[in-house]
Amino acid sequence: MSFPHLDQVIELNRGEAGQLWWAVADCGRRNAIRLHQNQGLRVESAGVVVALPALLRVAKRLKRLDDRELRRVGVPKNKPVQFRLRCDELVALMLYVWPHSYSGHVVLGKVQQVSLNLEHLIKFT
Repeated sequence: MSFPHLDQVIELNRGEAGQLWWAVADCGRRNAIRLHQNQGLRVESAGVVVALPALLRVAKRLKRLDDRELRRVGVPKNKPVQFRLRCDELVALMLYVWPHSYSGHVVLGKVQQVSLNLEHLIKFT
């Protein structure tokens, strides 16, 4: 089930896709290692198991964008790239990447700022 009106678009300047990819990949690595070890370590939450596919989709798209920026020849563009986050990807980022991230705070701040702006979707009847 998809809710296209809850999708968020953020603008990523040069290098920010790599920062956000690093934060998402760090969350995935932390929890994937814990899931595969049988040493009694627990994942951060049971919900992260459901969120890992969404985080994987975001990480792949961000890595592709970062690679494209790094391989670009010539003068870098000053225009930011529009990056769409589906609602399940947005929830996974806000719940499992944002609280435990040590890098990419500028980009995660953009995600948080845009995702908090949902007032136009709330209607009281």
